[in-house]
Order: sequence, then structure tokens, then C-alpha cells
Amino acid sequence: MSLEPLKHETIVITGGTSGLGFAAAQRLMRDWPDLHVALLDMKEGRIEELHAEFGAERSKFWKTDVSDYQSVQDSFAGAIAWRGKFSGLTAAAGFATNKASIDTTPEEWRAMVGCHLDGTFFCNQAAGRFWIKNKSRGAIVNFSSVSHIFGWPRRVSYAASKAGIDSITRTLAVEWAEFGIRVNAVVPGYINTPLLEEGIRSGRVDPNIRLMHAMERFGEASEIAAGVKFLLSDDASYITGEMLTIDGGFTPRRIPWNRD
Repeated sequence: MSLEPLKHETIVITGGTSGLGFAAAQRLMRDWPDLHVALLDMKEGRIEELHAEFGAERSKFWKTDVSDYQSVQDSFAGAIAWRGKFSGLTAAAGFATNKASIDTTPEEWRAMVGCHLDGTFFCNQAAGRFWIKNKSRGAIVNFSSVSHIFGWPRRVSYAASKAGIDSITRTLAVEWAEFGIRVNAVVPGYINTPLLEEGIRSGRVDPNIRLMHAMERFGEASEIAAGVKFLLSDDASYITGEMLTIDGGFTPRRIPWNRD
């Protein structure tokens, strides 16, 4: 395959109007002034902030249920009609729950797996089909989580679906390498988001869990966005099938440390 630089003109971001997906969109648009972003999400969310900072012409929203195959196909078709092509995908759509495993209903299980596992695959598949058909290169960044690396009570559906994303990432990285398509994932730890703040306020998340991080702090959305940018960029041109853990040393530490 060609080693010519992959210049991103258009990138598709799922879950891009809020949370970590929005942070990724904001970082990419700031650092790559010519970039256009197709935002696939359930709600318009914070898109007006992107319009205000970068101009309305550089981003466009498609209401998308990533767990619905046809919804994904329609939104990708819309993004392609808008810009003609795209060269990157960031699959950040997702949500979290906190519920005892014995109380998790089939509907709740399916909703979680549908969003994370089905949604990630459907979007990766749509991107891969387009690039392979058009003999063009591309880069994908999926969103995994540290939750499946160790036992995390009351997160069974979330952790299981995130583990599946790792498998999708590795498999497609190998299968599509011959076409010049790289597939990687970021693996965030505890990040300062409204979801974490609400968990601390409600008592579901112990604020002292930050002491289980080597850096003894929670991460920022901008730090995840930096990882996304790196994996999409040509700085990562020889990286595929990798899970980039961005967790402030949470997974290697995981216990408080008394320095005395």
C-alpha cells in the first residue's frame, strides 16, 4: 500500500455531539483547520458550540441510532453525499448503567450490547465497505473501556460489550490491513464527564477511587481526544489492532498506596 500521507478532509464521529465524542470532534477541528466532521448521534447536543467556534459549514448532524443497521447505512450515505468521501471514523457512541447483574433485564442487556457492540461493528463495516470499494485508505478509532480488564460489579453488560469492541478492533485490523485501513481503539479510564460527576453525587462512585490511579486524579476528555487524534494521524501510520489505554495508571495500580 501507498505510504503517502493520509490527509483527513472529512471524518465521521458517532456520539459526536456530547461527551468524549464531542471532545474528539472539537480537538480534531481545532488542530486540522480544513477538516469537516459528520456527526452521527441521537440528539444534536452541543453541535451549536462547534458551529459557533468553527462555522456551521464544517460540521453536520445526522440523527442516528447506531444499534439500527439501516439507520447507520442511511447516515453514512448522507455523510458521503455531503462531502463525497471520508477518511476517518471515530466510533464513540455509548452509554453506561449501574445495575445488579441479577436484576438486568433482557431489554437492558440488548440495549447495551446493541449500542456498543452492534453499533461499533455496523459503523466499522460501513466505513470499511466504502474504503475497500473505492480503493481508498482509512483510519478507525473505536472506544473501548478499562471496565472489561478486571471484574467491575454492576457493569456486566457494559463490560461485556466493551470487551467485544476489542475483538472487533483486532479482527478488522488484521482483515483490512491489506487495503490500507488501520483499526485501533482508545481505552479510557475514569474521565471527568457529567456522567462521572453524577455518579459521585449520587454515591454510586466513590470519589476516593482517584487514589487508585497512579496519577491520583481523574482524566480529562481532552486527554482522550488527544489519543484519538494520534491514532487517526499519520504519526500512527504503523499502528493497527492496538488498544491505547488512557487511564492515568489505573489498570496497573488499582490499589491505594501508603507511601509511609
